[in-house]
Amino acid sequence: MLSFSFPNWVGSFAAGLLVVGGLVALVMAEQPASPAQTTGGDTAQDAPDFSLNTLDGGTFRLDDQRGDVVVLNFWATWCPPCRREIPDFVSLQNDLGDRGLQFVGVALERSAGPEEVRAFADKMNINYPIGLGDGSIAEKYGGVRGLPVTFVIGPEGTIRKHIPGMTTEDRIRPLLEALLRERS
Repeated sequence: MLSFSFPNWVGSFAAGLLVVGGLVALVMAEQPASPAQTTGGDTAQDAPDFSLNTLDGGTFRLDDQRGDVVVLNFWATWCPPCRREIPDFVSLQNDLGDRGLQFVGVALERSAGPEEVRAFADKMNINYPIGLGDGSIAEKYGGVRGLPVTFVIGPEGTIRKHIPGMTTEDRIRPLLEALLRERS
């Protein structure tokens, strides 16, 4: 019969990892939620106001949208998941815009300028305001560590959902429709 035994240090090492992991989890649980960590419900926080110069020459101000449902999306032309979710956002803006839904896109570009972003927006048929971000809006929302990142802001002006990563129309539509019913 073949027998195999671990050296004594392996068990001690594994126990040490469990203790360290438990301490890290405890410390993380004690941290207050920033706006970027808010996922909705009772912990909703006021959405920080911002002003964005849009590529069409206008200005988008969050406070001007009070009473509407706003979907704030941080994205980039070079981001494949961003490219995949944009058609769903265009569809939702078409379907729900007249009920009080407003998407707004903040392009966080590495090197593309306004002309490249505008050409990309035209190619993707983006039907909502977009502008180039300088990072200041992202910082107000707790910092963006990856793209895409989406925040759903309720009609009362609170962050109702934070979505790190790509989302789809099927995943976000039920929330948007529920928030639009709150407007009535």
